[in-house]
Amino acid sequence: MKVTAHLGAISWSMADKLLYVGFGFVQFLQIAALPKEVYGVFTLLVALNSWIMMVSDGSALAGVIQFGVNADERPRVNLLALTIHTVVVLGSSGLMFLLREPLTDLFRVEEFVLVAQWLPLYCLLTLPRMFCLKILYRDMRMRDLFFVDAVWFGVRTALTIWAISQGRLTTFEQILVVDFAGMGASSLIAVLMTRKDLIFSRRGTMTARTYLGYGLPLAAATALNTAPKLLDVYVIAAFFDVGVVGVYNPAKNLYRIFEQGFDAVTTLMYPAAVRMYAQRRIEDLQTLVTKAVSFTLLPIIAIVAILELGASNLIITFLTPEYATAVDHFNVLITSALIMPLGLLGTIILAAGQSASILRYSAVGVTVSFAVLVAVGYSGQAHLVGLGLVANIVVVSILYQLHVQRILDLPLSAYLRVVPDVKNLVARRLGRSR
Repeated sequence: MKVTAHLGAISWSMADKLLYVGFGFVQFLQIAALPKEVYGVFTLLVALNSWIMMVSDGSALAGVIQFGVNADERPRVNLLALTIHTVVVLGSSGLMFLLREPLTDLFRVEEFVLVAQWLPLYCLLTLPRMFCLKILYRDMRMRDLFFVDAVWFGVRTALTIWAISQGRLTTFEQILVVDFAGMGASSLIAVLMTRKDLIFSRRGTMTARTYLGYGLPLAAATALNTAPKLLDVYVIAAFFDVGVVGVYNPAKNLYRIFEQGFDAVTTLMYPAAVRMYAQRRIEDLQTLVTKAVSFTLLPIIAIVAILELGASNLIITFLTPEYATAVDHFNVLITSALIMPLGLLGTIILAAGQSASILRYSAVGVTVSFAVLVAVGYSGQAHLVGLGLVANIVVVSILYQLHVQRILDLPLSAYLRVVPDVKNLVARRLGRSR
């Protein structure tokens, strides 16, 4: 895969991820305005909504890319995807609402009642956005993706600044208005961007059994793989309180800059990997894998080193004193970034149609993650709660690497190809300057 051939998509994709980084500073404004207990409850709501959407992404929406390669099948695939997506999202949120009392006792988090009351509406507002984004990803329409996200972030940014200037961002309901308005506006623009592609039909050869046969193992894997990233806050709230969640989440939001960077690479890798594997272009696939991993490894090592040596203390300047311990959480979390490049290999396993393997690896990862998190909970060391997420990323990334090593015959040393590439580049540049 020639990078120059996809330069436009790469540029828009990176610009989109910069929106996430930029909004991170707006979130600091929100955090500074809200009491940590209020922000903790809001975090529980956002985490659960995000987790439901990720599960639906695996069961319903991943097939939009996997099976939408054939243009003739797209109307049928769209119908299956939207139907399953709607059932999963509204069914899950509705069930949470109906079972809010017993679930509150189970989680030992009193605030879950409030979370469950607002969850169905939040999911309803998010549902169209998620479906339409998958169409944009399928067609590599990164420019349109950028504008959909720009509306999402722009509306929330404008409302946040206005609310703070009016002294109206201090309660749970007020931050909900900001977030719901942004999500609703983003869903609306996403529908408008994809309106010509929103064609649905029962005609086609794709069966629900085939679609779900691919999606259900992936959904289970996604549910397990994202649980440590999103639902760890419920374990933290149960062992400590929502105040600790409120302090931990700013660190996790900042840490997501790393995740967003790798998501951008994954977005470009997956469609290309699907085509290469289907065409049995194994050598091209090997090149794609090794370049993706190796060219992200060195920058990550440098960034993590700088942050761990003291640069992360800059977080304190954006937060009020009650959030100061977020720096400790952040320093724990960023250690996992060192192995994140190997996490990109999951796209190769998915492209090979081996979603059942992803499920097994995710099950191992989530088991280790929550075991570590529970151990931290019983130890009473609140500043180490990020170790649960770190453990998950390390375990799953190693399992991905071992799997891809088998199917592509790639030794671990192949991922260090960036070293000779950089040396050759430097040598050529020096030769030109003489």
